[in-house]
Amino acid sequence: MSVWLVSVPNEGNSSSETTFLSLKAETASSRHDYADCVRVELPSDLLVGTLDSLMALSDDLNRVDMVIESVVRKIERQFHDLNKGDQALTVDGVPVERYLGFFSWDEAKHPHRRPLPEIVSIIQSSVGKIEEELKQLSTRYTEKKQQLIGLQRKKGGNLMVANLNDVLTPDVVSTSDFVNTEYLQTLVVIVPKNLEEQWQIEYAQIGDQIAEYGPKGSRGNVRGSPVVPGSSRKLTEEGDSAVYTVTLLKGQYQPGFVDKEGNFEPGTTVDYIEDFKTRAKEKRFIVREFNFDPTSHASNEEAIAELEVEVDRLWSALIRWCKAHFGEHSLRGCTSR
Repeated sequence: MSVWLVSVPNEGNSSSETTFLSLKAETASSRHDYADCVRVELPSDLLVGTLDSLMALSDDLNRVDMVIESVVRKIERQFHDLNKGDQALTVDGVPVERYLGFFSWDEAKHPHRRPLPEIVSIIQSSVGKIEEELKQLSTRYTEKKQQLIGLQRKKGGNLMVANLNDVLTPDVVSTSDFVNTEYLQTLVVIVPKNLEEQWQIEYAQIGDQIAEYGPKGSRGNVRGSPVVPGSSRKLTEEGDSAVYTVTLLKGQYQPGFVDKEGNFEPGTTVDYIEDFKTRAKEKRFIVREFNFDPTSHASNEEAIAELEVEVDRLWSALIRWCKAHFGEHSLRGCTSR
């Protein structure tokens, strides 16, 4: 169904009512009318200005009309993206086509005694603000929804991606399961179930060239793994993976020295942890970052619950916003033509 807005001049001394009845008669048919004619009431004393100004305004209206239609389509798309049902947008509860029959000029928003270019400028400015408002509301809703999806995915994902605070809860582990001192650190390792036996046999030899155990002055002469033998412990399992801990030497300080030219080279600390992660990954053992906090699990649950409430609130607000502004701006195109 298409809608045409037609401006018909009054002939001679004919009234607008007579002209409208003549138009209805011309479109009537004994079997089925060619069109349903509805009279749209507009102010009769608009400040139309000169013919030249009207011609210039006519060119501007084509551009303004496209802008308004673009914004209305964006509102429609946003509404239907949010509301997957067949519910259609309306104007004051009725379809746009029917509402045209009740259309009345909004004097408060578009004072008709202002010059037409000024009225068009008011409309254009308002539509621009609405477009920016839609962008901000949509962006905020999308960001919150993505945050929620991310937390839910981590909560329900496998051990490779899951939030470990939701897995290693206080009823599974305690602070005593983890060591973090000046020299030692306990790591959490995700081990595929089909490689558990391999892990238990080999974990103490992973990275056997990383650590230096030689005598002072020639530490590099004796090398081995930074893993503390017998430190691995299975915490839990889920799906096709298991969670183990293992304790490592954090690293080693290399003292400074004087080079051949007499320059002093300051000492450095060699990090064993990162090298171990790389060597473990080569064997399909994945080291996950984890700091045990007894309150983290509850905090994550609260964060998800809060985000669910926030997403629902933003969804409802955006639905209401689309309904309100669709009705207003879908008819602004009528006002601008």
